[in-house]
Amino acid sequence: MLERQQAGELATRHVRAVAETVGVSERTVWRWLEQAKTTGQLEAPVRQGYAVSDEVWALLGEVGGNVAELRRRLAAGIRFRRRRHCTG
Repeated sequence: MLERQQAGELATRHVRAVAETVGVSERTVWRWLEQAKTTGQLEAPVRQGYAVSDEVWALLGEVGGNVAELRRRLAAGIRFRRRRHCTG
């Protein structure tokens, strides 16, 4: 595809066919082509994963599953409160 694009032979229908085949948007395919042209890298970049710590899971539980509130608290540096267990 990159060779076709450089030769001026790449049409939207080609991009659409690739997008449908790999299950992404046409815009994503155009972005991939631009990245390949700019960096020379033909492989998709490897994304770094995000692992949720036990502390973050606990804080998420504390805010009732409200992800927006979780984000606010993490951004503010607020950590979770340890709950005391009743031995009642």
